[in-house]
Amino acid sequence: MAVENVNRTLLPLDGKLYTVLLGAAIIILTTTVPYLTMVNVFLFAGIFLAGTIALHQTILRFQVRLSYREAFFLGCGAGLAGGVLSEAVTFMLMEFFNYRPGTESLALVVDWVTEMAKGKPELQEQVKALVMAEKLALAPVSLSFTDILMNMLFSGAFYAPLAGLGGAYAVLRLKRSARRG
Repeated sequence: MAVENVNRTLLPLDGKLYTVLLGAAIIILTTTVPYLTMVNVFLFAGIFLAGTIALHQTILRFQVRLSYREAFFLGCGAGLAGGVLSEAVTFMLMEFFNYRPGTESLALVVDWVTEMAKGKPELQEQVKALVMAEKLALAPVSLSFTDILMNMLFSGAFYAPLAGLGGAYAVLRLKRSARRG
């Protein structure tokens, strides 16, 4: 008599790897490509979208049903890998090309706030603080190996639940669309 394992997912290992790599690639793009980093200004929407797109594509490509829990954990894996790899790519960009991702997006936000605050003396103190923050962000930085590892750990841990929620959202959207038609 065969024992059925109801907790086992139907998604093969290459499907899981596909999900993690696709999600990580999207995270790297939304955290390092100039001006594309602006999407993360809106509550880290790029990280959430990475989980959503990765799980949506995986489910459609491999034609599997995933529970919200499975999708969340696959999205978490994508977020963890994306956070770690994003920090590695950021370090290489800073080290070899003297480019810090996100600086152009910060400059756009500072310019926008400065323009909006013209003629409003009550906001000038906040504008000065924002300009000082921009100067600090543009200052040269030297990172130790421990700093890089800590950045990787923090980014991976922070991005994981955001991408996981995106993955669960992908399942929700696909289940809703299946019910409709």
